[in-house]
Amino acid sequence: MYLSLIRKLRNKMSTPFESINVPLPPYSHELNWPKGLAPYRLIDADGAQGEPYAHYAWLRENAPVMRVKHGELDVWIVTRHDDVRAALRKPKLFQSQVTDNRELAFITAMDNPDHARLRQVVASAFTPKVVASVEGQVRETASKLLDDMIGAGGGEVVSSLARPLTLTTISNLVGLPVHDFHQVNHWCEQTFVYFARLARNAPGSENDEKDAREFFQYVNGHLRRLHKEGSSSVGGSLARAWLDDGTISEKEATELCAFVFIAGFETSTRLIASSFLELQHNPLLLEKLRVDPDAPRRFVEELVRMRGPTHRSVRRTTEDAEIGGYLAPRHTLVRLMIASANRDHLVWLDGDTFNIDRDATDHFGFGYGIHGCLGAPLARLEMRTLSRLFGQKLKQVTFDPDRDLVFLKGNSMINGPETLRIDIKPLNESALCPVHQ
Repeated sequence: MYLSLIRKLRNKMSTPFESINVPLPPYSHELNWPKGLAPYRLIDADGAQGEPYAHYAWLRENAPVMRVKHGELDVWIVTRHDDVRAALRKPKLFQSQVTDNRELAFITAMDNPDHARLRQVVASAFTPKVVASVEGQVRETASKLLDDMIGAGGGEVVSSLARPLTLTTISNLVGLPVHDFHQVNHWCEQTFVYFARLARNAPGSENDEKDAREFFQYVNGHLRRLHKEGSSSVGGSLARAWLDDGTISEKEATELCAFVFIAGFETSTRLIASSFLELQHNPLLLEKLRVDPDAPRRFVEELVRMRGPTHRSVRRTTEDAEIGGYLAPRHTLVRLMIASANRDHLVWLDGDTFNIDRDATDHFGFGYGIHGCLGAPLARLEMRTLSRLFGQKLKQVTFDPDRDLVFLKGNSMINGPETLRIDIKPLNESALCPVHQ
């Protein structure tokens, strides 16, 4: 009621919003953080927030809405499930286009009508039939890569398993050559940096824009090839939408294809790597995956809830907006911490505990509403396939978290292991020799 009166007063008066005595959330540095838990930062430059779940849990209980200074801006941080869901349900009030920069056609940073138009094009290309067509390849590649790690007694998960699997899969799905693996991987990493920089109006870096432009040129050339070949791949469908139907422009086709490619492997890479964290923390999971035919499906959903790689969605208010008992002024930047919402104890019993037997399907790990992840079926296919192989092939997974695990650093959008070196004890001891040469 109080906030509604404030909003009405604000609309009727010429007085600036800031001069009206409206309660605002506390700043991170003003909070009385417990010993051993440093104030939450927007930019995790040193990786100290690699596992930010203790921060999230404390914030949900003590400051479910807070602010962090970012240059001249205040960024609002929202951590409770109900508050995050309320904002996600109002895409007109909490818009995805957080800057006026329209340099890239990345649909996660778009609003309707452009978002709906481009999403429909991608959805038409990214059909269940297309995803199902790569299931055999996913199983074959995953089995080979895992067997090679088993034969070596373990190894570095990201470079030996997660990235090769996801990059091979998305290359086949989109229609790009698999043999360009290393160059494409570099381009994707730099294009992601470039996109993130534009999204927050940050100054330029050394090579990210140059690499992004080279990647777009590479993708454009292959779109033309796929069109000429009449390819049924995702890339071929996007090429036809551009060259035959005219429903999207050349720029949109190129950048949409690049976006699908990057989104199709970066987040899945981190999810796969994170699965090994739970296999060590919960040794009985391997037995569950071995004996229960439905366990792989539940494992994937609980993993996405607990360790989903996308930790937050950024929105900008289009007018004064109520959130968590506060009134955010028009054009406020809001970080909706979906990884925190996915562990909220008010929704999930023992939300910080991995429980393969719970129904975790109502998580936000694959987005929500009009911004639901189009690639979710592919991510589920990859992780479910691997989960079955874990049960069939692995007896134990171990690593030293202080020595073998390094988390991603940066702006906390994508979270997960950057590197993770594990030791593997196979279910079949005779597998301790390289199977695939």
